[in-house]
Amino acid sequence: MSYEQIAHYYDLTHESLTADIGYILKLAQMTGDPVLELGCGSGRLLLPLARAGYSVVGVDSSPAMLARAQARLEREPEALQARVRLVAGDMTTLALGDEVTCQLVLVPYNTLMHLDGQGVLGMLRGVRAVLGQNGRFFIDLANPFTLAQTPNDHLLTLEASFTDPDTGELVLQFAANRLYESAQQLHITWIYDATPPAGGQIRRTVTQMVYHYYYPHQLELMLEETGYRLLAIYGDYTETPFTEESERLLILAERRA
Repeated sequence: MSYEQIAHYYDLTHESLTADIGYILKLAQMTGDPVLELGCGSGRLLLPLARAGYSVVGVDSSPAMLARAQARLEREPEALQARVRLVAGDMTTLALGDEVTCQLVLVPYNTLMHLDGQGVLGMLRGVRAVLGQNGRFFIDLANPFTLAQTPNDHLLTLEASFTDPDTGELVLQFAANRLYESAQQLHITWIYDATPPAGGQIRRTVTQMVYHYYYPHQLELMLEETGYRLLAIYGDYTETPFTEESERLLILAERRA
């Protein structure tokens, strides 16, 4: 998926996503900092953590998303800016320097689903190298059992409509899904149609993404292989035990000695 194309729209469609922030802050309070966020994007979680007083390292592979995060940071007090380090990089080949040790590592809302199996293993190995001995590793995913039930009808559906505050344009967001159950992949095409306030020619932006979804036993095996101890599997941010009907798939782990 090219976030370079849709970084602006991504922020507009995700500004209401706040359900995980309280839980992330709770984890940070338990572990202390530094906090490492993989796939930090434009700072949706990074900024609340920094505002709460935590030192945060944010890693992302998208220059456009990092530029938006930097622009947000520059509107904050200098003391907060000093607590944040933004890193352009690939989470599957994590390179933060030998001196970096983090007490909490986050792979937030669906970010791991951008990675295939080898990518996940590479990310896990890189995280283990920087995770403190008493630190915690948190992964937040969509429930794979729910994803596996996605209708494979290829129909284009309207997901959202909103007004772009920067341009005044009316934007319609459409999506079409294609499920490859044997490969555990969900292919999504997103279309953004922007219309000027007074009407006129539509400006269309199209992007595609492949989500790789993983079941709990698969993630547990990958964690075991790369040197982690699984601590818990939850189904929501209130730490309800995971079931096939859960809203989310939340993984909490630590390094094995």
